Amino acid sequence: MNKKIIVLCFCFGISACSGPILEKQNPVCEATAMLGGQQQVVQVYGVRKVANQTEYKAGYPFNWRWVNKNNFTSSTCK
Repeated sequence: MNKKIIVLCFCFGISACSGPILEKQNPVCEATAMLGGQQQVVQVYGVRKVANQTEYKAGYPFNWRWVNKNNFTSSTCK
C-alpha cells in the first residue's frame, strides 16, 4: 500500500512540473460588444491586421480568440 502511495505522489509531482508555464497577460484596451441584447465590456489582449481587417484577441466571453473588429460596437483600441 505504501508503494502505491509513493508511486502516485511521484506521478503527480512529475505531471505538475511538465505543464507549460502560464504568463499573465495584461489587456491592451477594452471593447464593447452587444451580446444577448445587452452591452458587455470585453477586455482585449491583442490587436492585429489581417487582409486589411482588424482583429482583436478578445477575452471572456470570446475565449481569448481573434475576433473581427466589426463584432464590437465601440472600443478604446487604436
